[in-house]
Amino acid sequence: MSFKFKLILIFLSSFLFQNLNIHAQGIEFFKGTWEEALVKAKEEKKLIFVDAYAKWCGPCKVMAKNVFTLEEVGDFFNDNFINMKMDMEESESKTFRGKFAVSAFPTLFFINEKQETVHKSVGGKQANGLIALAKTALSKDDRSGDFAKLYEEGDRSYDLVLEYVKALNAVNKPSLKITNDYLRSKPDISEKQRVLFIFEAITVADTRWYNELVKNKSLLVEELGEDVVDEKIKSICWSTVKKAVEYETYDLVIESKEKIGKIYSGDKKEFGYEADMYYGKEMRQSEMYLESLNNYYKKYAKKDVSKIKTCLSDLVKYFEKDKNAQKKAEELGKSLVKTEKSAEHMFIYATTLYKNDKTDKALKEANKSLELAKEEGIPTREIEKFIRILEQS
Repeated sequence: MSFKFKLILIFLSSFLFQNLNIHAQGIEFFKGTWEEALVKAKEEKKLIFVDAYAKWCGPCKVMAKNVFTLEEVGDFFNDNFINMKMDMEESESKTFRGKFAVSAFPTLFFINEKQETVHKSVGGKQANGLIALAKTALSKDDRSGDFAKLYEEGDRSYDLVLEYVKALNAVNKPSLKITNDYLRSKPDISEKQRVLFIFEAITVADTRWYNELVKNKSLLVEELGEDVVDEKIKSICWSTVKKAVEYETYDLVIESKEKIGKIYSGDKKEFGYEADMYYGKEMRQSEMYLESLNNYYKKYAKKDVSKIKTCLSDLVKYFEKDKNAQKKAEELGKSLVKTEKSAEHMFIYATTLYKNDKTDKALKEANKSLELAKEEGIPTREIEKFIRILEQS
């Protein structure tokens, strides 16, 4: 990685970390009591994530402002946990303190509905570390053991097998063999039960059972609602896109795009462009990525600031040495400023100019960014550092 590229990443990440996270859609914390959280965790079969903090704790404040507010953190924690914040020095946390010992702040707990600590960690975390911690907690919350024992003893009741495959899927353990064996045994269940079982059981689109979902979409929508069905179908097809990267075969991307088109009521073209962009960046195929990006940008991202920034970040991160990709990054940077003029966007644009050896122009935009930052009342330290680098270039 070149020195110039490292500088860009350092300045971008530092600037964004300090100034932008407060605007993101982060973790949604449950407002009820501890007892209500336990009920909710049991109903939704989720762990409870607890941020045990104190108001005076520096790392606690940093996480609250800069980590919990991040979109990617929020997406992961809101999907997988019941989230709670507990001030350990307030009366509201008395019940919790009586059950769980806290000797340092923050202490991050992952607790099941039986009030058992599945996993915990002491000290502040950055986003990647926090998500990694959460994934470890999920992997430890393996509820499949009890079901496995009953299954191996011969229990093939519908509810048991359904809960078994759901428990396996929850911790990313293979469940397809159980699904195949159960369905091929021709169990005495209704058509509705069969379709709902398949809907819960399968995790990828490249399986024969997916076609039954397609044939029975109306039943699924009637039982679960179109939003729930669409969300699960998109997740299944996206898992197949990730599998395509794992096996380095684009045919699975093609299959995922074909199959989502048969049942998904959302925008299938958008999914297709995003699938190609994902495969392109992960496989470092810049031509594929740029072709899909051009189509995606024109139809979906042209006036969407968050989407422009995501694409720009991919170009900088995955295609450092590709001139066409970095030229496109510069175009997106300019588009960002045009779409919404701000210190942040001007700073991003300046970094793309610097990457393309347009130092004088980069300096001009960086100075504009500095002026706007002062007007907006946001920290200017990273912009000033960047300006000094440009002036010495």
